Amino acid sequence: MAGGARPGPEASGTDPEEAALAGIPGPLDELRDALRPFVPPVLAALVFLSGAVLLLSSALPEEGGRLALLRRLLPLPFAEASHLFASLAGLALIVLARGLALRMAQARIAAQVFLIAGAGFALAKGLAWEDAILLVAAAFGLWLARGAFYRRGDWRRFRPGALWLGALALVVAAVGVVALIAHSNVDYRNELWWRFAWSGDAPRALRALLAAAVALGVLALDLIVNRAPPTRARRRPVPDAVRRLVADCPVSARHLALLGDKEFILSEAGDAFLMYGVQGRSWICLGGPVGAPDACDALVWDFLDRADRAAARPVFLSVQPDGIMRLLDIGHAIVKLGELARIDLAAFDLAGPGRKDLRYARSRAVRDGLAFSVLPRADVPAAAGELKAVSDAWLATRRGREKGFALGFFDPEYLAEFDLAVMRKEGRIVAFANLMRGAGVEMSIDLMRHLPGQSPVLMEAMMTETILLARAEGYQWFSLGGAPLSGLPAHRMAPLSARIGRMIYQRGDDFYSFGGLRAFKQKFDPVWTSLYLTCPTGRSIPAAMVDCALIVSRGRAGQDDAD
Repeated sequence: MAGGARPGPEASGTDPEEAALAGIPGPLDELRDALRPFVPPVLAALVFLSGAVLLLSSALPEEGGRLALLRRLLPLPFAEASHLFASLAGLALIVLARGLALRMAQARIAAQVFLIAGAGFALAKGLAWEDAILLVAAAFGLWLARGAFYRRGDWRRFRPGALWLGALALVVAAVGVVALIAHSNVDYRNELWWRFAWSGDAPRALRALLAAAVALGVLALDLIVNRAPPTRARRRPVPDAVRRLVADCPVSARHLALLGDKEFILSEAGDAFLMYGVQGRSWICLGGPVGAPDACDALVWDFLDRADRAAARPVFLSVQPDGIMRLLDIGHAIVKLGELARIDLAAFDLAGPGRKDLRYARSRAVRDGLAFSVLPRADVPAAAGELKAVSDAWLATRRGREKGFALGFFDPEYLAEFDLAVMRKEGRIVAFANLMRGAGVEMSIDLMRHLPGQSPVLMEAMMTETILLARAEGYQWFSLGGAPLSGLPAHRMAPLSARIGRMIYQRGDDFYSFGGLRAFKQKFDPVWTSLYLTCPTGRSIPAAMVDCALIVSRGRAGQDDAD
């Protein structure tokens, strides 16, 4: 498979989890297959428990008989150092548990090292053989199920975020409370910090907790200081095979592949592709695969496999009903995002009382000195300066930055891919929109900009002229684009996401004109089609929706905490 520029392991022909539990003897393949998905979280929980046990045992008094035996075997400095290192190993194991939950190969290797070292520290600090057995058993379990930890990546892939650091702080605080209770018979004195003796359980607990707290502070400082630097947007190349498939696709919105802000996965035969972007922990595929149906099915599984190897959440955005069954078959949870407005051009006509507003807009535009025309693709670069002036003036009247990914943004290279519908006044361009043509079936516009202070019917007139152009060129449909949060169910049994979406739709006009956008498109009597978002589980829908909103708004990037 050919892929985009996003770093990640290459897809292979074998399931990366096929090796999970491979070290366990026995013919019960079906049982191993059933248990395989539960292995990483169970082992992650066991390693987390092992770390908590090491921290807790460092805060509790050692058993007197075992210490007496240990005195004959080791000098005091070894026992003191082991006590301190045991607490640090415990904290490290709790941190590594997150990497194990994400199935990271390096986290498994590091966890095995700390488990074996922790078992040695447990024995050297007080002959705590029960703790040592637990740690060795966890290390052995990681070795047996080593095939389940197949994801590549370094410390940055599973370094703790704010939520995980908060959980760590709670664990350390709880251990501190236990230590206070366990050593409540010892009066605090500054000398305790420097007292080294076989009977010095309280001083050892103080030093162990201090070491854990300092290590926790270092992790917090790392989170603050080593933030991912903001990356400058760069235009990514679009493969020739993608351009060919977009030109042959009847869905005009697939031309967003030419925007230059997406990664691509191509089928081996080059007869299908899938475009996606990365935001936070989400890999977001826009609209689903494009091309031959059989190749599209394989691309979906390839996308899921690559996202899984990258410990990412696979999300499909703006999926139409004809693509939903494929995603239902893979077990994705689905939520409605809004509706798509499309005009049946065979039934579209300006005659009749219902179209009087559109007729008025056309005639008023002529009276206001506006003239509609099509700027050929070859002439677009020469008009780039004039187009940019219109776009900048329009942006100055808007709040927030330009959108992207699922919507076009002003970029001369992107606009040069299309013919443009333009409105001129006295020979000067005052409005423009790029024409996306879908293989003779559907036309739509994407980027639509105009100078402020022009005729009040400017945009309505240009849209009407563009629709009539599509009908004259023999297209069957004209797409007006989506209406976010439109058409969500209002029933009391509707899901929480739908009820929240309806509330935003009804109350959110202060920051986005949801109702106004739909009302404008409704003037053209379109056919409304539902648009959906899908992701692996229902509980991950809120995080997926946030990531989708960020990638469309060209917001921050980063690695969020796991679900």
